[in-house]
Amino acid sequence: MKRFSLFMNWFNGICAPICGLWMMLSALLDLPLSWNDWMPLSIYDPFPFHDVFFTSHFWPGLALLLVNGLPNIVALVLKRKGDAAWYRASLVAGIMLLIWTITEMLIIPNGLSAFYLVLGILQTVAAVVLIRRER
Repeated sequence: MKRFSLFMNWFNGICAPICGLWMMLSALLDLPLSWNDWMPLSIYDPFPFHDVFFTSHFWPGLALLLVNGLPNIVALVLKRKGDAAWYRASLVAGIMLLIWTITEMLIIPNGLSAFYLVLGILQTVAAVVLIRRER
C-alpha cells in the first residue's frame, strides 16, 4: 500500500503539473507542440460556463495543476519529512482525483478519465488502509 500510494504521489505530482503548465503555456504562447494540437477547445463545450472559463486551455491547466498536482506534491513533501500526515495528504489527493475524474466522466466521458478514475479509487483505498494501520 505504501509503495502504491507513493507511486501515485510521484506520478500525479509530476504529470499533473507538467500537463497543467503545458496547457497554460499553450494558451499563452504559440508552442511548436501545443496542447491545442491534441485537444480542441470544443471538448469543453458541455461544461457549464464554457464560454467564460474554457476559451483557452489556461484555466483547465491551472485547475489540473492545483487540484491534482498540488495535493500530491504536498504528500511527497510530508513523506520526505517523515510526517505521518503523508497518509492523510495522500487521501486528499486520491479524493481530489476522484472528484476530478467523476466530474469529467459525467460531462465528457473518455477512456483516459476512466483509467484515472480507477487510479483514484486505488489511491484513496490505499490511503484509507494506511491511515487505519497507523491507528
